[in-house]
Amino acid sequence: MNWNMVVTSLPGPGREHRLLHELGSMGEFHMTQFKDVCVGYVEDVTNFLEAIRQAEEEGAPWVEDLGRVIPIEQIFHFTPETLAEQMKEAVTPLVRRISGGTFYVRLERRGLIGQVMSPDVERSVADHILALAESEGRQLRTSFEDADYIVAAETVGHECGVALLTRDLRQRYPFVQTR
Repeated sequence: MNWNMVVTSLPGPGREHRLLHELGSMGEFHMTQFKDVCVGYVEDVTNFLEAIRQAEEEGAPWVEDLGRVIPIEQIFHFTPETLAEQMKEAVTPLVRRISGGTFYVRLERRGLIGQVMSPDVERSVADHILALAESEGRQLRTSFEDADYIVAAETVGHECGVALLTRDLRQRYPFVQTR
């Protein structure tokens, strides 16, 4: 399935199914093999995020089941041995949109326990981003406190989706967040 959204539900009986039912009216969503994790495809990302924001403002009960939403910009298949290098390739175009300031890389790994060490991959990709920015004359620094940018990577089995989450996006849509 082609996907451009990762949506998690909060833990609890029936929450994932209720959330999936509501999301079905906004796009094509499916449960994954991982508890409380759905992936989906929406035609218009902004309209989707606005619909959730509006439902939240209106107090729609299903929003209480919502954990996080990550709008994915690119997906790729990987092996544990190739993940770091493929992530570097995938984030390279995103770096052009980082004008300066602070950032960090967050990899939410699902599956592959003991095969992929998230902190090692995050550090390697962050070093790559710093080197790219420096080679283009831009100053970046890593900060985990209210960073200007978060480079988010979400794995679902052997697929990985990457996204650039700006501070503005996260402020407008508080449910767009990493762990």
